[in-house]
Amino acid sequence: MLSGYGRDAKILIAANAVGQLFLQFSIFIMPFYLRALGYGMDSMGLFFSVQTLTGGLFFLLAGQLSLMLGYRKTLLIGAVLGLLGRLFQVLALTHYLLLTGFLLVGVNMGIRQPNFSALLSEEVEGKLRHHAFSISFGLGTIFNAVGVLIAGFAPDFLTETFGLTPEIAYRLVISLALLQFAIVIPALLVIRDVPVKNPRINWNRELVIKILKFSLPSALIGLGAGITIPYMSLYFNLRFGQTLAAISGVFFFQQLVMGLGSFGLPKLVEKIGPVNVITSFQLVAALLFATFPLIDVFLIAAFLYIVRSILMNIVWPINDSFMMGFFTTEEKATAAGIRRAFSTFMRGAGNYIGGVLFSVSLSYPFYTTATLYVVATLIFYGFFARYNKA
Repeated sequence: MLSGYGRDAKILIAANAVGQLFLQFSIFIMPFYLRALGYGMDSMGLFFSVQTLTGGLFFLLAGQLSLMLGYRKTLLIGAVLGLLGRLFQVLALTHYLLLTGFLLVGVNMGIRQPNFSALLSEEVEGKLRHHAFSISFGLGTIFNAVGVLIAGFAPDFLTETFGLTPEIAYRLVISLALLQFAIVIPALLVIRDVPVKNPRINWNRELVIKILKFSLPSALIGLGAGITIPYMSLYFNLRFGQTLAAISGVFFFQQLVMGLGSFGLPKLVEKIGPVNVITSFQLVAALLFATFPLIDVFLIAAFLYIVRSILMNIVWPINDSFMMGFFTTEEKATAAGIRRAFSTFMRGAGNYIGGVLFSVSLSYPFYTTATLYVVATLIFYGFFARYNKA
């Protein structure tokens, strides 16, 4: 599966995959943890917004940091701050300490994602790039699925077996997220950095336009995702009365199928081209989301959500890889960071909008998200259809 890759590329892909297992211990049950601590959905919206907006700010700074420090050191700094942030979330001693935890996790998110994409694209170039990004995403998603399943069943197991309160059970499960950094930090310490030959970017009109063309569709998708995605586990609980364990099964199956499916995606890209793959998958996903509030049966709703999530998310590694081909070594992290900043700022705004909309109606958020997805996909196709090389 990883034949043809260098040592450092293999380490990056493996560390990212295993790290995803522990990441889900905090993400999946975070709304339930916050509710057990006494916070309402409006407060959750504030916490999620702080994290995503901080991530957006550091997406803008990620490229400049890597130009000064190199990809590896920048990723290490982000990991250490992320570790501290997760620790503050676990302790949750005060409202402000918890808020600081979300802020620091956002810093790590903003630093990590563009620099990981840039570093991996430098380690695996040419025709193998689409393959490497898909493999990294696929392995990470499979480990992610296992994390969702464990996170879903662990709280009930701890409360029923040991008599713990829900708050303590959630806190213990979220503390396992700290193990993510026990994998990532040592991996970053043993890989070699990719030297940046030119510490400055030659900003010109062409470069700015290229970045904006990738950023606008991402911003609209980020806004749509921010409105609904953080609240999905809670939605299944409120709408259908499902337990956390049952909900985790939905997310587990979604992540597992998506991870396995991503291994075959590069072959489809070779046949019909990256732009056609991205736009067709996203349009179908958006249409499915528009029908979601009309479903009254949990199993049908779960099935639609699984298909929609797979179609929408499975193309992101292809999107990332496709974008990296437009930029030089010095430009990659900055370009990726700016695009993610657009997406993240809008996602942060969406987190707050979603909290408001869900408190009014359980349907409005889905119609809004579907509309934004369709508009974003059509814009992307208009910008890049002529670059679709199968």
